[in-house]
Amino acid sequence: MFSIVTRIRSRSGNIVRKGHFVPQVRIRGAGAALVAAGVAASGVMAGGAATAAAATRPAPPTAAAATRPAPATRSAAATRPAPHPDVPPAYARTLTVTRLANAGPGSLRAAIDTANTSLPGRPTLIRFAVSGIITVTSPLPAVSRDATLNGTTAPGYASAAPVVEIDCNGQAGLEFAPGSTGSRVLALAVDDASGDGITLEASNITLDGNYIGLSPTGAAFGNRGDGVFVAASSYGNTIGENLTGTAGAVSNVISGNSGNGITLSGSSINTVQDNRIGTNPAGTSAIPNRDNGLAITGRSYANEIGGTAFVDSATGKANNPTGSKGTVTPVFVVPLQGNLISSNGLNGVLIDAGAGHNELNGNFIGTTATGDAGLGNGANGVWIDSANYNSLVGCKFVNNPFVYYNVVSGNKQDGLRVTDAKGTVVQGNFFGIGANNTAIVANRLNGIGVGGSSKDTQVGGVIPLGNVSAGNALNGIKVSGRASGFTTFNTFGGLLAFKGAAPNGRDGLLIKATGGDNLVRTNVFSGNRRNGIELGGNASGVTVDPDIAGLTTNGASPLPNGGDGLRIDGTAHGNVIGGSLRSVIPQNTFSGNDGYGVAISGRAYHNRVFTSFIGTKLLGLAALGNHKGGVLLTGHAYANVIGALSMRPANLISGNTGNGVTLRAGTTRNGVIKNYIGLNRSGRPLPNTGRPVVNHGRHNRIRGNRT
Repeated sequence: MFSIVTRIRSRSGNIVRKGHFVPQVRIRGAGAALVAAGVAASGVMAGGAATAAAATRPAPPTAAAATRPAPATRSAAATRPAPHPDVPPAYARTLTVTRLANAGPGSLRAAIDTANTSLPGRPTLIRFAVSGIITVTSPLPAVSRDATLNGTTAPGYASAAPVVEIDCNGQAGLEFAPGSTGSRVLALAVDDASGDGITLEASNITLDGNYIGLSPTGAAFGNRGDGVFVAASSYGNTIGENLTGTAGAVSNVISGNSGNGITLSGSSINTVQDNRIGTNPAGTSAIPNRDNGLAITGRSYANEIGGTAFVDSATGKANNPTGSKGTVTPVFVVPLQGNLISSNGLNGVLIDAGAGHNELNGNFIGTTATGDAGLGNGANGVWIDSANYNSLVGCKFVNNPFVYYNVVSGNKQDGLRVTDAKGTVVQGNFFGIGANNTAIVANRLNGIGVGGSSKDTQVGGVIPLGNVSAGNALNGIKVSGRASGFTTFNTFGGLLAFKGAAPNGRDGLLIKATGGDNLVRTNVFSGNRRNGIELGGNASGVTVDPDIAGLTTNGASPLPNGGDGLRIDGTAHGNVIGGSLRSVIPQNTFSGNDGYGVAISGRAYHNRVFTSFIGTKLLGLAALGNHKGGVLLTGHAYANVIGALSMRPANLISGNTGNGVTLRAGTTRNGVIKNYIGLNRSGRPLPNTGRPVVNHGRHNRIRGNRT
């Protein structure tokens, strides 16, 4: 059998023609008769035939049918999974590789040729009676029937590194052609292929315990394409599994390849678990894949990356990195089904080209295996681009926070980047800190970046579904472009979860987006080098209600931002600071900051600030003042309102060092209306150290305030 394969790859591994995605085309012709000479065969076992799945792919699942089957609960083991049984009853035939030769009797080539003569539905086991290197001098035949290549049977295998290596020697890698549904590759090293190391064109194939792009010693010996390429005709595969149920397992190591570590190209309902992608087997140093660690592209659908198990069956311990929100001693268990995806040349994970409903759980992306030190990918940790309804989820509502978190830290650009995507959900993850909720493992740009025309991005949710985005070189979260419908809810921005500061280098949250309908709700943005929250550029249509900036999570102690609690600058306009949303945070509280509680500058206009406490503790009875003053309007800010006609007190501006409200020269037509300035919420004195209001602007309205 021969194979002619023509591919033009994009950066993600897509097949493209004239700029458009197209499926890969394989043109095949019939070759010589398959050769079986010299291969030991056990014959058909009683009751041994198993029904194979059809090789053709069904129509893509509809939205109603897109629910992924729940993966079996697996934990991870400190070593590789236990060896798979040699001859389960399902095997109709057993063949044994007795020589390391390229061809001839007893070779792997002869075994595959013989397996390909099996009738459909009669699986073959290929065992190894030898260990060492099989160096091929021409491409191995594609596997076209259900066959298991079981390297765990080789002499010297000890549930660790493979002891059988397929050195493709510049020839094509292993290919599983239509008809090979149900096949397995166990504990083999596959390296030095001219293209992809392993190509899957049939379905329900399992890859477990393999080195793909490494020699058995763990040294880089990359394939010249992807480590694993999964075609659109292939679905329901298992790339990595952990059968022992204890923490720290490693299934496949897929590193050192010239393309992506793994590409899912139009392939759906796959499970990718317990792999190390872009690192050495120990997960402590880099062996990068040149492009992305994992690319999910070409409308790939409903793939599970990682898993939701978080209880180590060997110890009975459950991951609990916050210690039940700071009430008990934390317990750290590496999520049992997650992948380590680090040190790759581009992104750790790229989801693009219409791929949808894919979910990431329990993965460490940009860190070492412990999750507490950086081993960053060359671009973003995760980039979701032109792909809708994908998610990163680290817990459910009924769990403690972060029990199977994705830790997306240490990357050279953003931790998570979302562009031109709709319906992205991000809940229960760490961006910029270590898995231990203590170490800072900065992403070099933002923890989370949302831009382009992205719509309805949900970052967080009700407790315990919030995220930590802290310790990053720039901002905890940046929202830009025409992004709309964005929500951040229960984010720790600049601080550890229920602990102290882990400053972002600039703002906790920066919004420059013009798309509107963006909501900042029930977050704590404290401890950052610059501002807690900044609305800049031409940002409009943002609601900030209710949030804390400058205090700890309980609102009782200072955790200052180095700049202002809230800054509105540029030409930001039409934004609402305050409202009637209520949660564990009763109202906006901008207190304890090194700058002002609220500063409006540049040419910002038509912004409103009300139902906010500025300079007090959360309950508004005691002072935790901002160090430069309560509210500043400066530059050419105009037509902004601090307060409201319909309520008193509209804001509480008290307990600050400096003036309550300062309006500098150049400001015009702003209003300071019906606030308590220098009083607590009960109307008792809680003075600012300066004057209640200082107005050097023109046509500003100061009225109805109590001082």
